[in-house]
Amino acid sequence: MAFSSGTFVILPVMEPKKLLEGLRGSVRDIIADSKEVAVAWSGGLDSSVVEALARETAEVTCYICAVRGAHDWNLIQDLKRAGRKDTRVLEISHAEILRLIPRAADILDSVKPVEIAYTIPIIHVLDESKESLILAGSGADELFGGYAKYASAGDPRQAMRGDLDKMLKEAEKLHKAARSIGKKLGFPFVAEGVVELASVLPTRDLLGPGGRKLVLREVAVLLGLDAHDRPKKAAQYSSGIMREMERLARKDGLTMSEWTEKIARAKRATD
Repeated sequence: MAFSSGTFVILPVMEPKKLLEGLRGSVRDIIADSKEVAVAWSGGLDSSVVEALARETAEVTCYICAVRGAHDWNLIQDLKRAGRKDTRVLEISHAEILRLIPRAADILDSVKPVEIAYTIPIIHVLDESKESLILAGSGADELFGGYAKYASAGDPRQAMRGDLDKMLKEAEKLHKAARSIGKKLGFPFVAEGVVELASVLPTRDLLGPGGRKLVLREVAVLLGLDAHDRPKKAAQYSSGIMREMERLARKDGLTMSEWTEKIARAKRATD
């Protein structure tokens, strides 16, 4: 039974510890003998948990993709001023967005703006990282109730399962894209054992009056991470990519859907 302490819900110790060990095993299985690992990182809860566990067995470089001045851009500047030196910032410029939209559209076989926007950071890390293995925190929101919409859903678990199925299909496409350039993507949260652990947790241990992703926040507490109480910000927004796409679409007098399709189709026409 979860109980409340102020605005933060404290869960029984065994549940977070069991999940932590499951995630630790998942990360170690993916890393195997790799000595150097990249983490597609945002400074948020999910990628911070992956980063911390990866550091237990490998040398880690974090890569953060952001438009200059966006939330993630400002966060990493603050962290660097605080002495963090193992993070590389990949700036998403106007030119990079125009280059990466067609690439994301080809990989996903989709021109939906939101799907394009949240996939761009992982694709950019794939392209730019010197490491051949890249880890990402994808799947945590779908497993542990990270999206605000779950709190008002009639059946939150059904909504989460539907989103997880969609995420897994997209992950397969990203795995294929990684292999095509001689790299490997790892998604520790969607390893079979972790998915099984998440599936038997009561919904109250995932989301409720105390917040969302409650059990995962307790895992972050066990790891001593500051990110345990960092608010959820979807990558397409925290990176500034969605806002920049919207700005460029308005400049061209198009809706987001029209503009994204135009950019994707224009590139294909020249190939």
